[in-house]
Amino acid sequence: MFKSSNQQVVEGRFINTTLLVVQDVPSPPGRPIIITVGSRSVTVRWQASLQENNSPIVSYLARIKSVEGNRPTKEMVVLPKDIGSATIHGVQPYTAYRVSAFAINAIGSSLQSDDSEIFFTLQEAPESAPQNLKATSNHSSRIHLSWQPPPADKIHGELKHYEIAYRRSGSNQEQVITTENPQKSEITIYGLMPYREYEVFVSALNSEGKGPAATARVVTAEGIPGKPKMIHTTTSPMSTSFYVNWLAPEVINGNIVRYELEWKHGNLTRTKSIQQHLTNPMSAYISDLAPFTQYQVRVRAVTNGGQGDYSDVYPVHTDVAGPGPPIINNFTVLGSHSIYLQWEEPFLFYKNIDSYFIQVTDLASYKQHTRPLYDTSTETIVTGLPSNKEYKVKIAAVTKSLYSNMQYIGVFSKEYNFELIGQPDSNVNFTVADPAAVEKAEQEVESAGIIAGVICGILLIVIVTLVAIGCRSLTCRKYYQAAYNYLAVPTNSNSPPSTSIVVVVDQPEEPVYPAISVGDFLQHVKALHADSDVGFSHEFDDINKRTSVVIKQDASNLPENKSKNRYVNITAYDHSRVLLEKSLQPRQKQSDYINANYVDGYRKPKAYIATQGPLPQTFADFWRMIWEQNSVVIVMITKLMERGRRKCDQYWPDEGVETYGAIQVKHVNTFSRAHYTVRIFSLKNIKLKKQFSERIVHQFHYTEWPDHGVPDFTLPVLKFVQKSAMLNPSKAGPIVVHCSAGVGRTGTYILIDSMIAQINTEGTINIPEFLLNIRKQRNYLVQTEEQYMLIHDALAEYLMCPNSEVKGGELSKYIEKLSESSGDNGSTVLQNQYQLIMAFKPKSADQSFATKSSTECKNRSLEYLPLWPKRVSLPMKPGVEGSEYINASYLQGYNKTDEFIVTQHPLDSTIEDFWRMVWDKNSSLIVLLSQDEGEDYPQFWPDEERPISVDTGIFKLTFREDSPGADYSVKDFLLESTQDDYVLMTRIVSCSDWLNPESPAHKSFDFIENVKEIHARNEIGPVIVVDRYGGVDGAKFCALWTLYDQLQHDHTIDVYHLCKLYHNKRPNIIGSLEDYMFLYSALDSYEHEQNEKESASLSHHFHLRSSAKRNGTMPRSPTLPVHNNTDTVVTPQNKTLPAKIETDV
Repeated sequence: MFKSSNQQVVEGRFINTTLLVVQDVPSPPGRPIIITVGSRSVTVRWQASLQENNSPIVSYLARIKSVEGNRPTKEMVVLPKDIGSATIHGVQPYTAYRVSAFAINAIGSSLQSDDSEIFFTLQEAPESAPQNLKATSNHSSRIHLSWQPPPADKIHGELKHYEIAYRRSGSNQEQVITTENPQKSEITIYGLMPYREYEVFVSALNSEGKGPAATARVVTAEGIPGKPKMIHTTTSPMSTSFYVNWLAPEVINGNIVRYELEWKHGNLTRTKSIQQHLTNPMSAYISDLAPFTQYQVRVRAVTNGGQGDYSDVYPVHTDVAGPGPPIINNFTVLGSHSIYLQWEEPFLFYKNIDSYFIQVTDLASYKQHTRPLYDTSTETIVTGLPSNKEYKVKIAAVTKSLYSNMQYIGVFSKEYNFELIGQPDSNVNFTVADPAAVEKAEQEVESAGIIAGVICGILLIVIVTLVAIGCRSLTCRKYYQAAYNYLAVPTNSNSPPSTSIVVVVDQPEEPVYPAISVGDFLQHVKALHADSDVGFSHEFDDINKRTSVVIKQDASNLPENKSKNRYVNITAYDHSRVLLEKSLQPRQKQSDYINANYVDGYRKPKAYIATQGPLPQTFADFWRMIWEQNSVVIVMITKLMERGRRKCDQYWPDEGVETYGAIQVKHVNTFSRAHYTVRIFSLKNIKLKKQFSERIVHQFHYTEWPDHGVPDFTLPVLKFVQKSAMLNPSKAGPIVVHCSAGVGRTGTYILIDSMIAQINTEGTINIPEFLLNIRKQRNYLVQTEEQYMLIHDALAEYLMCPNSEVKGGELSKYIEKLSESSGDNGSTVLQNQYQLIMAFKPKSADQSFATKSSTECKNRSLEYLPLWPKRVSLPMKPGVEGSEYINASYLQGYNKTDEFIVTQHPLDSTIEDFWRMVWDKNSSLIVLLSQDEGEDYPQFWPDEERPISVDTGIFKLTFREDSPGADYSVKDFLLESTQDDYVLMTRIVSCSDWLNPESPAHKSFDFIENVKEIHARNEIGPVIVVDRYGGVDGAKFCALWTLYDQLQHDHTIDVYHLCKLYHNKRPNIIGSLEDYMFLYSALDSYEHEQNEKESASLSHHFHLRSSAKRNGTMPRSPTLPVHNNTDTVVTPQNKTLPAKIETDV
């Protein structure tokens, strides 16, 4: 309100006039209109207020607020002259705002105008880096990154993706990766160098650019070190020892925790671990060597990332040693001061005998007279000995050192005592005469002395000759035992002539290697094994030289495919690689690459697919390949982890269903055999119509391939190849074979299976030629000489006994064939099988630990000794030599390779060792087959009447109860730890006459069934089987148990296969030919008994077995099929099976 007063005189009167003006705030301005929008500012315009309400507008106020209310409000005062437009600064990018305006006069501010339309400010590059960046590495070539997005108000736009840059610390070369999914906040970077520090930068990106980077430093996990370098040592080798020196690898990839030194001579290899003073140059002392022997020495470094490659082989030749004793074969007294000696050179010497050393001792004064003989003559005259004295004389041979002026004096001969009688002579001097004087000296010898000397010489020569013949016989026998003892295979007269293999393109006009007929192959393999396998070395080296390495593999090296390769140097040849099918969906981008190649079989193109062990990022590709190639058999020959390193990732579900890309994989069943596991999967393509979208796949997983080298026994490998290949239908796709890299063990499998096909088709074998051809389809197939030898040995096993497996119900016919003649020598098939089983003769080195002075006393019989590969070892007692030895061997069963331990009845001195074995191997069941025969076979367990103290300091043994029965007894024991709360319950089931010759052979299975039932209640650890010597009875028990399981589950048996493995693991336990035949007879008797029971049951309309006990034993439990889960699946043979079932594998 405004008031104005005015006074005036009107007609003589004073009149006061007051003017009253009412004022108010202006009316609101018009609705703001957005003119321009930036990322940090906005320009607006509005209409002026229509009514000033008697007070001029002095300014306008523009107010901007975020729609979501998460930004501060901005206000701007605008003078009236600038009402055309106003620019508001300080807004935030990529934010929704609305603007309102106010008019201001002297009275105050108007009401708010209508809000403008909602608008977004423009985007800017992110202002903040990603948060909480974490970089870790648990693999030598990978880094895992995880982070959180930048704060939402700092992204300033729509987040498109993240950019990851990384480089080695100190390097300017950056690698950049982008994530396609902005929601993904973790990534794994592959292909890095081991044990290196990397700098990592992670930035967020929107459409306007890249924001600041979050940074981190991380060191990759330790990797495998490179090869050390052996260097020459200035210290000369000694007779039984030498020093070796080496330098650390140039590339260490971590911290070296130890070196593993290996030295080899012939087939004997020894190792030593060095864990202290790991600084350059390294040195090690190797002792207990053989004199005058060349050793191949090599060393490798070990980090926490694993074992590196061995260094190049460094040959070291030990020095000579002193020879053995000469043999004096003529000793004659020539006179009162001289004697004549003649001898044979030592039987044992190293390189040469360079001279001799003679020693004469005066027995009265013990004064010694010694003289060297500087030549190699084997006779001499000793003169100058005072008469009327008694002496003794002996001779030693001398060999000069290879490396110094040292001379090694050998073992002295047997001493000869003699007495010289005659006139004393003070002028005599001890001398050794020139051998040329012997003829003259002999004229002085009395005839009687000559005759005696000649007779003695003749007798000694005869003895030496016999000894030499015996030693030569031993040498020959040792050589033969070291060789591969393949027995002859009858020549197939119907076999077609030799042919070469044609399997790949670009085949040379003539084969490099000739084919070998089946009849000559065993002799060929034996020749290759001769002289420490030198034939294999030469042939494998030749194959490697002829292998082409200039085949294109561009697809594997494309940047987008490198992460799909498990190993950098194992790639897929372009011309033979498996191409994944393109997606039918035009918008779906899929790569056709997988690290896999087609490999031809014998006269069968693309019979196999050789591929690497799948990586997590290739699981979907792998199953897609299985589906597209119509493969129904997968062969896996690697563990997931070996020597602490990841060899393959688990690409299948253990149970239930997993989906990999478009392929749904359902776990149907898993069952284990001693050396391999079979998994059955149902595959479903979720993008196809239901009736065509499901099929069955079998995975054969060989679980007993060692981490280093090849399996000790070839028979399980051969059986695995035959079983897995047999299950592949003729119209199915390729067998998919993988190990870790998909080359070494994979190639071994392919060659064995293909050569079996060639044997059966052509009657010939050509391993090197076939290998050359398939190496043109995938690189490095069959990587090592050991694998190459394994192929030959497996095929030799196949030729010796190609088909020893018998189907259930056909055993009687097979036994009839065993009695038939098998060849020109008149022996039967059974005899030939037995000879093949017993052909293996162990090397002394394999049993050396059992025959040491500290362990030999622990054996009841030297006929049954454990061999190194399957010897049971105990924890060593500090300071007690031989404490880790017990006469016990692992034997395989149906389910496990170490299902049984066969051992002798403990001696008094080995009772503690026996219970240490029970404790260490966690065995819950002991089967005792030996009788209690007093002092020879003492009771080795405590009971109420005879407590036995077993004091190991680790556990105490307590008797619980005895349950005697009509046919067997059960004794229960507790082994309680003295260091913690662990308790092991174990039982001894004893039956001394389970093989009663007066009972039917099938009765032996009654006891086995009862023992199996007892074991099923606490099925941990191996079953320990005890007989007198750890011999024939124990082997029969283990074999019948195993064959019983095989018959129940597979409906087949293979007695030969099992017995040969048993003999190779513990020689002589198969016993005689009659013992071997007993196994067939017992199984045949069991089958007949079962058939009679089934016939009787059918005749009385019974469909289940009687539940009554038979002869005091428990009834056998029903076997497969299992009926508690019978979802049906379709097999490759279009037969319907219960989902939970085992096939004949």
